[in-house]
Amino acid sequence: MAISPDELPGYLAAIRQRVGDEGPQKAAYAMAKAFHAELVDVELVKYSHQKNTRTPSPPGEPPAIIGGHLKRSVKLWPATVTGPYRASSKVGPQIVYARIQELGGTVTPIGHPFLRFPAIGGGWVFARKVKLPPRPYMRPVHRRMVQDGRLRQAAIAAIKRLVAGG
Repeated sequence: MAISPDELPGYLAAIRQRVGDEGPQKAAYAMAKAFHAELVDVELVKYSHQKNTRTPSPPGEPPAIIGGHLKRSVKLWPATVTGPYRASSKVGPQIVYARIQELGGTVTPIGHPFLRFPAIGGGWVFARKVKLPPRPYMRPVHRRMVQDGRLRQAAIAAIKRLVAGG
């Protein structure tokens, strides 16, 4: 597309307007989308094991996938404007045990005297409480993607597409 010198100020003003109007949301969503992809397609599939077997993921590593419920529960929200030239998008799991997997903690029964779960090799295990070690999966992905620049690159690519008219 050829632009005459007289058309250039209007062309640049239109780009500036487009980036100012849509840029924050496009950049926030691009970063969230990249984070979501890394989380569900890389981090949450590092380890796996069969149902009713011990988890093979090493301490401090993400939880091993059994049925994929945690992975499928991770939702990506559209970006929303949070202020002038600011926007936010969220990525997060929607399953009840997601937080305790990330941070670790103690599980206690509610409404019953014991927890009950299948024992390895058959039968049942009963316990008054179970301590789960932290198996972080959100924080390591975020830290890695900030450090290696992938979140920044996602935002820059989104702005470049906007500048190019996309």
